[in-house]
Amino acid sequence: MMIVWTKCQRNDLFGSFLPSASWVSVRRWSVDMAIETQPGLARLAECVRLADHAHASQYARLLEEAERLLAGCTHSDLAAARARDLAAKFERWRYRYLGEKRGKLGQEDRSLVDALDAAANELAGRPTRPPRAARWAIHDSSLDTESMAQARMCLDPAVSLEAATRQAREITTRHFSVRPAGCSGGLKRRMRLYAPLYLSSHCVNYCAYCGFRYPQPIKRKHLSLDEAVREAEVLLGRGFRHILLVAGDYPRLTRTDYYVAILKALTAKGICPSIEIAPQSTDAYQQMVLAGACGITLYQETYSEELYALYHPRGSKALFDWRLEALERAAEAGMPRLGLGILLGLADPREDLFGLMRHASYLQSRFPDRALAFSLPRIRDAPAEFRAPCEIDDELFIRLYCALRVAFPKAELVLSTRESPALRNHLATICITQMSAGSCTAPGGYEDAGAAAELGKQFAIEDRRSPAEVANWLRAAGFELRWDLGD
Repeated sequence: MMIVWTKCQRNDLFGSFLPSASWVSVRRWSVDMAIETQPGLARLAECVRLADHAHASQYARLLEEAERLLAGCTHSDLAAARARDLAAKFERWRYRYLGEKRGKLGQEDRSLVDALDAAANELAGRPTRPPRAARWAIHDSSLDTESMAQARMCLDPAVSLEAATRQAREITTRHFSVRPAGCSGGLKRRMRLYAPLYLSSHCVNYCAYCGFRYPQPIKRKHLSLDEAVREAEVLLGRGFRHILLVAGDYPRLTRTDYYVAILKALTAKGICPSIEIAPQSTDAYQQMVLAGACGITLYQETYSEELYALYHPRGSKALFDWRLEALERAAEAGMPRLGLGILLGLADPREDLFGLMRHASYLQSRFPDRALAFSLPRIRDAPAEFRAPCEIDDELFIRLYCALRVAFPKAELVLSTRESPALRNHLATICITQMSAGSCTAPGGYEDAGAAAELGKQFAIEDRRSPAEVANWLRAAGFELRWDLGD
């Protein structure tokens, strides 16, 4: 689609940002909230000058070019393409600046990052919206809804575990019961089944807890398009129609066109593919949505910025804001389903859970038509030198999931094969609505399990039942199974 700008069409948001005086006091994050406007590119240029950035002259040239593009009346495909390219540069500029100013954002810095966000948005021709503000929303207790307040009770040791699970079960039954196809009988609880498909174990990041971390001495593998398709065909044969594509962060191998090719190939086979990959730009996410991506899963790991920096010392994942806002970029690109999560064991689970819920509330406010999903993976198998500082026992684990169900009654709650069969069965009867089954966390492991045994795995599998065994147990327990993302 060609993007066209004219002087009469240009909006006023380009130079808009939340005034610093109300930076933390803002109480509404939805797209219709009122925003005070400021002068456009001139104000942005002034922010750059006051910030005294080392590359100020280079940025000034980008601003001049953006001004010409946005002010001119043109129908040129070339001009539109260049504007999108500039939008990507402004987006990268913003995240680079946030990384440089980590922990010391001043008034002018705040103005600059909001103005850059508005600039990138307008250059890309996307609908007018308020600036991104997830980093402030996750600390904004005014986003705590009444249901989130009730969720706190599930975590209170004074409230019995039985009471917490009973409440979560009642809510889940109310919102996730369906009438089986072709059946005139009663309602059944619906359960979705999916499988992860690992594409690559190569990674440039140094995440302290991960089996794929760059310094880890493991044998690695990267799947070609043909190999990925063959893996998907194995999963199709086992019944799966929803497949989650997972890969380490290795830009030289896992480029946008690589994911796009795989997404198109899987979609052509009738698969609903989702992605769990390194954070991407808004433009990259848009390409993946157009190629068939039906959802994204991306865990912030921990919402404590201090601890996040400790666990992610090097690599692109060290950029807290780049990861935090990835779900928002995906939603702006049209991704219909947003999967959030924290890695239990890294930080105080209660504090992280409320950071997670505020993040979700913020996203829900900005994108009310998107489906939300949550997962709470526990650290199971980590590099030998890493010890998780926070132990999460089974009771607390169950309470955390119950709290999520109370806070978000209609969200999908997802459980992986990291957990034991007995615990997975128990949580399925309480509040889980989506489960993986028969998972392999090494690339190529479905087609050739023997070869995959020699490869490094991201984490250990606790539930080793086959997909058929999991499905049989669920049916016997009275569940109606869904192997895709359809109703």
